[in-house]
Amino acid sequence: MTVWKTIEGYEGMYEISDQAEIRRVAGEGLDGRRVSQHRISSSRAQNGMRYVSLWKDGKRKSFMQHKLYAAAFHLTENEAARRIYYGFRGDKEAIDTVRDCLKELALEFKKEERSGKDRHDEILYIEAFLEELDTDRVRGIQ
Repeated sequence: MTVWKTIEGYEGMYEISDQAEIRRVAGEGLDGRRVSQHRISSSRAQNGMRYVSLWKDGKRKSFMQHKLYAAAFHLTENEAARRIYYGFRGDKEAIDTVRDCLKELALEFKKEERSGKDRHDEILYIEAFLEELDTDRVRGIQ
């Protein structure tokens, strides 16, 4: 089931889904004409990122799609961008394999650190990534 959340500042006008789709909510336009609910297509910027233009009070404003998604679903912009550009769903078996490899690597780095080699940054990075994998509810992988 798709979850839709209101876009802040555009309440009653636009919503964004848990799959980062944006739609115009049915209602009344600025000129009083009826507006039907419809999906808003995003455009691609030169850097490859997606953006959308939203209208309010007769003025258009452009937003990066991942920033709207991050705000609505309380994610970091990096996490939102990763989900949009690299996919929402993954192969559970492949992700479990990656998780297992990262855990082994973290253990190896901890052994190296005990023997005097500085692996603190690598260990922190791996632990943060593992935590992200474990708490990634939008992708439906647990």
